[in-house]
Amino acid sequence: MFDDTQPNPRRERDLAERHRRTASRRRPARAEPPIDPAYPEEYPGGVRRARLARIRRPPRRGAILGRYTPRAILIGVLAGATIFALLGAMTVVGAYGYFQVFELILPGVTVGDVALGAMSRPDATRALAEAWGQGRGIILSDGTQNWYASSADFGMTLDPAATAQRAYDVGHGGPILAEFVTLFESALRGTAVAPVVAFDEAAARAGLEAWAPVLYTPPQDASLRIEGGQVIAVPGEPGRSLDVEATLRVLAADPSIAIMDGYLPLVLIPVAPRIADASAAVAEAQPLLDAPLAITAYDPVNDQRLEWTATPETIAAWLTVQAGEDGSSHVVVDPARLGSYLDTLNASLGEGRFLDVESASAELQAALAENRTAALIVRHPPTTYTVQPGDTLTRISWAVGIPYWRILDANPDLEPNAISPGQTLAIPSKDDLLPLPVIPHKRIRVDISDQHLWAYQDGQELYSFVISTGIDRSPTQPGVFQVLSHEPSAYASLWDLTMPHFLAIYESWPGFYNGFHGLPTLSNGTILWREILGRPASYGCIILDLDDGETLYNWAEDGVVVEIVE
Repeated sequence: MFDDTQPNPRRERDLAERHRRTASRRRPARAEPPIDPAYPEEYPGGVRRARLARIRRPPRRGAILGRYTPRAILIGVLAGATIFALLGAMTVVGAYGYFQVFELILPGVTVGDVALGAMSRPDATRALAEAWGQGRGIILSDGTQNWYASSADFGMTLDPAATAQRAYDVGHGGPILAEFVTLFESALRGTAVAPVVAFDEAAARAGLEAWAPVLYTPPQDASLRIEGGQVIAVPGEPGRSLDVEATLRVLAADPSIAIMDGYLPLVLIPVAPRIADASAAVAEAQPLLDAPLAITAYDPVNDQRLEWTATPETIAAWLTVQAGEDGSSHVVVDPARLGSYLDTLNASLGEGRFLDVESASAELQAALAENRTAALIVRHPPTTYTVQPGDTLTRISWAVGIPYWRILDANPDLEPNAISPGQTLAIPSKDDLLPLPVIPHKRIRVDISDQHLWAYQDGQELYSFVISTGIDRSPTQPGVFQVLSHEPSAYASLWDLTMPHFLAIYESWPGFYNGFHGLPTLSNGTILWREILGRPASYGCIILDLDDGETLYNWAEDGVVVEIVE
């Protein structure tokens, strides 16, 4: 029996020879892959091995190129490029021929924002005339503000036909090669053509002169202001004005620039302030601003007093610095600024009353210089009256407190005995009855119903007198009047009466005055109406006892207001 466990040299030689003969025909064993610790698996024999990643081998060159060789591919590419170039050249030649034969403007040609490509010259002329026929909009600017106008306002207008010809000339009339290049570049990048502008220098000058006031920035003179109770000098600032001739020269050099840019190049020149430095006026202004200014206003018709206070800051706003002939500066009140302040006071008075700006300004300036209270007088405008049923002109005169004859003067076409309801009458201002400067701290009040007179000073009753006013057929006129004159002894020739201590207060008819006086005396020395004081007795005057008449005569100076009520 053959024992495999025992060594057999012959058998081992046979096996070695067989292995040698077949070794060359067999594929060598693949090396054991490394262990991948991320994917361990148990293999027979207890060895931990990694999952093998699939490895793709690069494809062979023949799989990509197939049966085409690099030479064949190069020939194909060159052939395609040649065909493409030929097609492009044919397209350019065709386009060139099209624009040349039909005499069209090249593609991409524009004038401003008007595209003219592929248009004929007549079509381009119409398009330009339609777009810019009324002038081109342009901007005027002083650096801080902008204004808009038409180029035609400054003598600049487009010549549509000449501009269309200029646009057509692009790429026409030159060497063929240059025309080819121009066509290609214009189509690719566009061509901007400057317009042909007609310029009228006279019209441009007129337009600039018309705009000069609008473009003018006035200089600011040096001024004063209050800071922390102290007067501070504020330096002046220059202004600017339009230099018409210099701007005109810029426009005339190339008017198309303004139209293309939509901007008028203005030449502005500085304007120096009259007063650049107010430092020297500070000391002069300080006394005017040390304290507020008290202002009182008296309404003589309504017997009302009003009060205001102008603070130092308010007063400083009135002041301006004025240059002297020697170059020095002085502080003065600006009438316009003070007038604006008085306008605000007038607004507070309401309708039917006002402060006369001219006289009030003079009083405020005087009070400021003299460091005293300013005393103003309230004025009253003319009014109207609508006739009511049952009205007569005499009744209207009594109601509005204006003498009969003054109403007739204000209505020259009025028939006094033919007034009708609804008719509007002009009524004169009550200020017409106060022609003298008003004495604001004195006032006389007459009550026709009580037949009594009171005299007031500084708002306090000073005198109280029994009186006699006019009888029914010649009554005393109600209203607000004024002591107009003093006559120690007046004579009424119509009644042969001497009237002692006569104070005229109003004209009952032109040239005929009614007023206050003592008991009248006849030419024979008889004193009239002593026994009937306290009842109507006169022909319109207001009669007092002799002593009372003299007292009133001495106390009431011209200008004292007299109020007469029914």
